[in-house]
This record gives sequence, C-alpha cells and structure tokens, in this order.
Amino acid sequence: MTGRRNAQAMAGGRRGLAAPKSVGTAAAVLLCLLSLSLDDPGALAGQGANRAKPIQLHPDNPHYFLWRGKPTILITSGEHYGAVLNRAFGCKKYLKALGSHGFNLTRTFSGAYCEPPGAFNIRDNTLAPAKGQLICPWARSSVPGYPNGGNKFDLSKWDPAYFKRLRDFVAEAGKQGVVVELVLFCPFYEDWMWKLSPMNATNNVNGIGQIGRTEAYTLKYPKLQAAQDEMVRRIVAELKDFDNLYYEICNEPYFGGVTMPWQHHIAEGIARAEAGFKNKHLIAQNIANKGKKIADPNPHVSIFNFHYAKPPDTVAENYGLNKALGDDETGFAGMEPAPYRREAWDFLIAGGGVFDNLDFSFTVGHEDGTAEFNAPGTGGAEMHKQLEILIDFMNGLDFVRMKPDNSVIKGGVPEKATARALVEPGRAYAVYINGGNKADLVLQLPKGRYRAEWVNTKTGKVDKKESFDHSGGNRTLRGPDYVDDIALRIRSREETKHGLTFRGDFETGSLEGWRTSGNPPAVCSSPTRAGAYAMKTSLDRRKDKVAYRTEVSGPASQIGKEYWYGFSILLPEDYVPDNIWEIVAQWHGVPDFDIGENWRNPVMALSTTGGKWGFVSRWDSKRNTFEGGKRSYGGTKQYDLGAYATGVWTDWVVHVKWSHGSDGILGVWKNGQKVVTQGGPNAFNDKKGPYFKMGLYKGWKDPKRQSDAVSSRVLYHDEFRMAEGASRYEDVAPAK
Repeated sequence: MTGRRNAQAMAGGRRGLAAPKSVGTAAAVLLCLLSLSLDDPGALAGQGANRAKPIQLHPDNPHYFLWRGKPTILITSGEHYGAVLNRAFGCKKYLKALGSHGFNLTRTFSGAYCEPPGAFNIRDNTLAPAKGQLICPWARSSVPGYPNGGNKFDLSKWDPAYFKRLRDFVAEAGKQGVVVELVLFCPFYEDWMWKLSPMNATNNVNGIGQIGRTEAYTLKYPKLQAAQDEMVRRIVAELKDFDNLYYEICNEPYFGGVTMPWQHHIAEGIARAEAGFKNKHLIAQNIANKGKKIADPNPHVSIFNFHYAKPPDTVAENYGLNKALGDDETGFAGMEPAPYRREAWDFLIAGGGVFDNLDFSFTVGHEDGTAEFNAPGTGGAEMHKQLEILIDFMNGLDFVRMKPDNSVIKGGVPEKATARALVEPGRAYAVYINGGNKADLVLQLPKGRYRAEWVNTKTGKVDKKESFDHSGGNRTLRGPDYVDDIALRIRSREETKHGLTFRGDFETGSLEGWRTSGNPPAVCSSPTRAGAYAMKTSLDRRKDKVAYRTEVSGPASQIGKEYWYGFSILLPEDYVPDNIWEIVAQWHGVPDFDIGENWRNPVMALSTTGGKWGFVSRWDSKRNTFEGGKRSYGGTKQYDLGAYATGVWTDWVVHVKWSHGSDGILGVWKNGQKVVTQGGPNAFNDKKGPYFKMGLYKGWKDPKRQSDAVSSRVLYHDEFRMAEGASRYEDVAPAK
C-alpha cells in the first residue's frame, strides 16, 4: 500500500499495542542460526509439487513469460497478501475462485510482517490476523507475551505447520493455474507494525532485533541479518520444486529505511540458495510507487515491480532493460472498478507483463471474493468480470511478437484522452483509448487486408467491426460511442486461418475428410455460414435407419496437447425447444478396452436441450473409468449458456489443452464472447485423445421413450476448423 502510505493514512489504526520486553538472551544465537537444521527434511522432497521448469522470461520476448509451455501474461485481482500467514483464511476456496476467473497470479507475504486491525482503514484486512491467528516461519516458544495473542517466537526454530501451509498453498495454486509471487519482506511503515514483528526483540526469546523499525533491513545487525538469511534459505529450500512461483525481495522497499545494499544481499542470498538447483526461480524487485527509471539493475532480478503505475510511463522508461515489468498493487482511486480497469489496460497495452489489482472482496469467511468491503480500493464481481475481459483480449493476441509503438497513432484521439498501441507491424494492432466517448482514430498501416473490432472493455462485446482493404498510409477508423474507455483490435486477414490441422467447411460439395456416424448428413448450398456449401443434419426417429444419430466424426487429438476448434451452427426458425436431450457437437473419448473400459459419455459436449445452449465437461484421472466394475467419473461440470436464437448462425470457438491433471485448459467463445473459462482436468486418462463429432445425437435410442415437442429435427453446421499448438482464436473462428 502506498507509503504504505503515510502516517495520516494510519489514523484509524490501533494504538498502544502491548510490547512486553524479551525474557530471552542473545547469547550464541548467531551460531545457532547459522547451523539451523531442518525440522522436516522430508518436506524438501517437493512432495506434491510440480517438477516442471518454473515460470521464466519468454526467450523470444523477455517482457513476458513462458510457463507450462505457453506464452504468459500475469493478470489477477488478489487478496491483501495475508493468505498464508493468516490461519483463519481459507486458501483452497480463495485459489479456486481465482482459477474460476482465469486469474493466474497471487501475491502473498511470508509472515515476517503483518498489520494490526484497522491499518490503512481496511476493514477485514487479511494481512491483519485476529488474535492467535498469525503463523510465520519461526516457531512459537513456551514464553507468553506476543501482543496479538499466543507465545513469543523463537528465531532459532522453525514452525513445521507454517511450512506445510506454505507448501500446500503453492501446490493448490498450481492446480488452479495460479502463479505465486512470494514476498519475503516488507518495511515497517509505523511503529504499530514493528511491534507485531517476530523480528522485534520484544516478540522473540532470542533478544534479536533491539532496534528501531527503520533499521531492520540495513545489514547493520549481524544476528538479525542471520535470522533473515536463514528464513530466506529455508523458504527457498522448501519450495525448490514448484513451477508456479517467483520471489519478490521486499514490498515497497522505498519506505521504512530499507537500504539498497540490503536488497542486493537478499537477491544474492536467493540466487546462492538456488545455485545447486536444476531449475531456478525468478526474482522480482519492487522499484517505486508510480514509476522510476532504473539506472543500475540488479543482475539477479528479472521482474521489476511498480505500484499505482498510472500513467504507465515507467514501462517506456524501462522497456530497454528487456525484463518483465509489473504493476502489482493498486488502490486509492475509490471503490468502483473503472479506475483500476483503466490502469490495467493502460499498463498492459503499454508493454507491461504483470498486473495485480489489490482486491478487498477476498476476506476471512468470504474467500470466494464476495465480501462487502470498506477499504481504499476495489474488488468484487464487476471488477472480476472486467479483468476477465482484459485477460481474454490479451490472450487473443500473439503478444510475444508485439511491442509498444504509439507512433502508429496519427490522430483522432479524443481531447484529454490517451491512446496506446501494442503492435506487430502489418499483422496485429491492439489500441487502448483511455478517456473520451467517441474516436475517429487515424492509424498508419502498411498495405494489406485487415479486420478491425472495437471491444467494449466493460462487457467484452464487439460494439463495431469492419473489414477493409488498405493501400498503405493513414487509415481512419470510426469507432462507436463509448463510456470512459474502449479497445481496438486489428488483424491482418492474410494472417488468419493459418496453421490448420483440419478444415471441414464442405467447400468441395461433399463430406470429404469426415466419417459418417449413424445416418449420413447432407451437403447443401443454402443456408451457408460462408462459402458455397454447408452441412445439413436431418433426424427423424420414425423414418431414419438410426433413430437417434446423424453425425460426422472428424479429427482426433492427443492428451497433453493444445488445440483450437471453430465452427458455426444454424438452428432454423422452427427449431422449437424439446426437453429430450440433444447434442449438436461433442468430443468423444476412446476407451481403453484392453483394461475393461467401455464407451462413456462425451468428454465435452455442446447441446440445445430445452431451448438453451448447454456445455458439459467431464474428466477422470483414474486409469480405468470402470474401476470397481461401475463407470465413475472424477468430475463433471455443466454450463448454462443461455437461450438459443433461431434463424441465425451461432459461432463457436473452443480452446482446450487436453489433460486429466491440473494443467488442463478450457475456454469456450459464443459469437466472440467468452462464456466458459475452466482450468484443471478436462479429459479421461486414455491412451488416445478425444475426437470431434458434430450433427445431432438425441435421446431417442430407447424406442419406447415418448417424444416431447418434436419427433424430427433439421439443423446446419459450417466452417469447421481445427488448429494445434500455439495457434490463436483467429485461426479457427468462422469467417467474418
């Protein structure tokens, strides 16, 4: 928090916390600290940890990250950093909530620092544990007297329960697709904070830390420094095998007397502790509030963090360092989402790689982000939704190939507004306008064929789109009316639809490339989504040879690999709601018959049952889904995607990394708007991956089952495309 902010901001905090004198001695403590043994050696085996290579700077563009094989930008709205140190906070519920929004980062403090209730006028502050709820690396002694409940600390001993909680937190974060920024230290902004620190001599039995709060991070006191160094070494050893982790040296070291030599010492300590590790973790340094030009970067540091980085001028100032730049704390702009949404878009389009909104809706008892908060910042459902839109926008770009370049903007920026551009010349442009309500934006574009979309930053909808051929030079793009801000996405039409592994758009006038499943569909010349032909699916339970299925089967996939699928479906005007289930597209697993498996429900399916679009995802990590003689899945998730529209084409894009483990990815877009975000398992543990089918598969297999509203159906499919690996939404999306 800012300054964490200043003394005036602390006016509402608690005063006069008891600070009893230490009854311990400092004799021989330094020798003890330097030779501390591990309480739980087995913990260092990385039990439950992911042994993949940790998140790293992307080798092709180190302003971004490479994590689990994917180019990555870190975007989140996370709690106030007390998730681990506050025993009362439900970590699993919190991390599951982050994963459900597609957020992929959380900051958390180590426990060497905490806050008193009421600090910075934050109600239900997770960084201010209730009495007896603080847990930190150091074990409690048998001596009473810690001012916020419980015994004093012993800086010569570790707390095994803390390290278990820390490991469990990072492991669960990894399962939810969340990276942990572990902040090792934080300055003591006011005496109240120092009076709660285990490093204060009044709170430990070792007599260490008989100093003022502004001298804690200065290298002046060998015994205190030894305690800090041992804490760093222990934490680094405990977490050595996790891939979803990086370390920040100190939160806001520009306050509270923190010296630069001390910061360099801690960075060196992390690097030295990891020297023998096969995989090493990134180190972050917090540079300044708002911004600062970095003159002498520490060679161990790969991420430079700023707080309240608006306007994001610090990105341009430091872009030449070729390191990741982060805005990892927000606040003090009111409780509405708008200022923080605008800060996020500005920072990332300027070329930043990390954005972390400080979110006060995550509290003890409301770890799912539903708390009614009163704090100097924002959070809650609307903020979460708006950041999801930004995440989808950025992940829809091949951002590793893009760089900030505002020079392409030649005019048309509204008065008192700003415009920034992230550019891959001639191929992709992302422009963000902050301010105003209407823009006739003039952009300099090379010769080419382009598609432009104006994206509403609050709803995620494309409010206006156009395709155009351009002879080169300036082009004026007239945007829609908007409130506060808007984003513009421009793609080269020549660069889309590349890298396809299968194209099934029926333009040969046949079902070429497809296999029939049940009754064969037909190819028709009207209606079509694009081109000359589409697929017509008819099913009549009274007349057809197969009463329940008219489908085509297409390409297979492989477990562990990533795919994009795109297609379009038209339901005719007379397609009335029917309550007998009906699947119109599905991904079907292939059983391992040799171990006793049989056919199962689709791994994923899109349906039109009861007048609504529905989507289902199933998964199972067991080698045999029929283990024990009865079919049993590891999990199922149903999605209600709203009422279907008839007489119009509905476009679908599905992005999936097939996995029965924590690294699975699932995203579904309906008419360009993301409607499903799911991390974690999404497949069965089969030798072969799922294959795609589309048409109509309906619950009429039992001939005795009565019809509901209909006994026959007709619908249409078109524009199927499938791409593998590092492809993009645009590669498979139905043509504009």
